[in-house]
Amino acid sequence: YVYSKQDGNTYSTRLNYDNYYKYLHNGNSPYFTLGSDQYGRDIMTRLAIGGRLSLTLGFTVSLVNIILGVVYGAIEGYYGGATDIVMERISEILSEVPFMIVVTLFSLYLADVVNPVISLFLAFVVTGWIGTAATTRMQFYRYKGQEYVLAARTLGARDSRLIFKHILPNAVGPIITSSVLMIPSVIFSESSLSYLKIIDFSTGNITSIGTMLSEGQATFMTYPNLILWPAIFISLLMICFNIFGNGLRDAFNPQLRGAE
Repeated sequence: YVYSKQDGNTYSTRLNYDNYYKYLHNGNSPYFTLGSDQYGRDIMTRLAIGGRLSLTLGFTVSLVNIILGVVYGAIEGYYGGATDIVMERISEILSEVPFMIVVTLFSLYLADVVNPVISLFLAFVVTGWIGTAATTRMQFYRYKGQEYVLAARTLGARDSRLIFKHILPNAVGPIITSSVLMIPSVIFSESSLSYLKIIDFSTGNITSIGTMLSEGQATFMTYPNLILWPAIFISLLMICFNIFGNGLRDAFNPQLRGAE
């Protein structure tokens, strides 16, 4: 905090937030519903910030990977031949690159240039679309030889219309199912990476569920609430998304209903 005195000079001073809170609220002490950490930070607030980061990253990465994977897989499956062979070799080369190496390199050389969140997002996008592309390619090979597609081609329909109006709507079920299950996978991977401190979210105004678990591990025996609430939060998040994904799978693929 910076304040000015009558002499016109400015001074910097440290402020005790607990005393400042009491001063603003008539001597009442702050109350933390889920407790506070070793630095006096509210656990519930940090859970909300970490959950917002995880959900934003999960939905954004999944959306970008779906778009890239659908476009890439549609081109592969529709045109086939030499186009499919070349594009499939490219995706196979990318899929052989270990994800941990990509994340580590992006964290070392890109996180300082942009920020840890964007570097982690780019690391997920580099190879995250390959699974969606493979699913889309398989579905296009399944449907592009159907009679209604051949009839539309005979009537002069263009390739773009055949892809987006005739084939893709019939292949959208497995694609949506796999994309929804991608969200908890991204969230769990992000929490694991921040827990192992491969991605550092401990600086600035951002935090992560994995960072909270890592910080609370050292004091688990004396202050179990530091690790208990983040663990419950991430567990419930994973369970909810998996149940939601199974519901979408049953809705779009009735033949797989009840399968695990």
